[in-house]
Amino acid sequence: MESTTSTSTRNAGSGDRAMTNEQPAWPNEHIALDAASRWVASACAREVDTPAILRIKRWGVTARFGSVVLKASFTPLFPQVTDVHALLERIVPEGAPRLIASEMVDGQLWTLFEHLQGATAEEVGTPGALEATARELARVQAAVAKLDLTRLPVFDVRRVPGALLEDDLSDQPADLVEWLREAQPSLQIDADALADIPLSLDHPDVNGSNAIILDEGRAILLDWEEATVGCPLFSLDRLLDDAHEMRDLRDHAANGRRILEHRRSVELVEAEADQRRALFGRAALRAADLLNGDGLAGLCHDDRSLTYSATAASPAGAKIIVPASANRSM
Repeated sequence: MESTTSTSTRNAGSGDRAMTNEQPAWPNEHIALDAASRWVASACAREVDTPAILRIKRWGVTARFGSVVLKASFTPLFPQVTDVHALLERIVPEGAPRLIASEMVDGQLWTLFEHLQGATAEEVGTPGALEATARELARVQAAVAKLDLTRLPVFDVRRVPGALLEDDLSDQPADLVEWLREAQPSLQIDADALADIPLSLDHPDVNGSNAIILDEGRAILLDWEEATVGCPLFSLDRLLDDAHEMRDLRDHAANGRRILEHRRSVELVEAEADQRRALFGRAALRAADLLNGDGLAGLCHDDRSLTYSATAASPAGAKIIVPASANRSM
């Protein structure tokens, strides 16, 4: 379930239509809008607002009807959604938005959730928001690990190395596929070690856009529909990617600040040099005045010693040396 408080556009995968400033058309070829509106109104026992489409993907549509959010899949995806949310509702405070209704309608799974107010961790854009998301994930997983998980599908972490190569990898770089084959023995050793970690819910899509930051600073995670029972550490995958991206952006900004500070330092040095050259000029003019207005035949200065000499066209061809200390008092 996408956050419903932002008007920004998020990137969608191939074949997806993301929310933009223009409201996308309702996918009536898959789900009749009238039927969806009636179902939402029946579940809420009241009339509902005209929907605002949050996301259209190849698998379904997510739309907000006022204070509730409908997620309807074109195919019967996420059959474990009811059992997952039954567990999350037993946690205090609850670990997810409240599931209001769930029903199979003409071979499609329709689910209805409460709409949560607040910005996503991605929109907040601070390390603290990602930390709050990680703390909430740990809190939920620690609590759920103590509950009965037998009604949920289990994914054994020891199957991961083999499953990676069982997938269709024809669209992956050849060197990556070769690395996977060569790394199978060491990956299997790591997977066997991870199997000793107590099982809990594995949320496959924990990232900054799937966490709402509440007013009190606590995060609440969205999109638990695909969760299975497995190694809880796997849920950190995308969240760590967000953290690394934020670190890179922060480092880039810090480099930018250093460049700006260096440029300001250069500008300050140049300004000081301009002031010094102006001082040289005033000193030369003062030296000319000391020669009773006979004029300057020549002027030179040495920046290192700040010592000036002026040669006047006088009958005796006198040469007057003006020390730096004298010039600074002029």
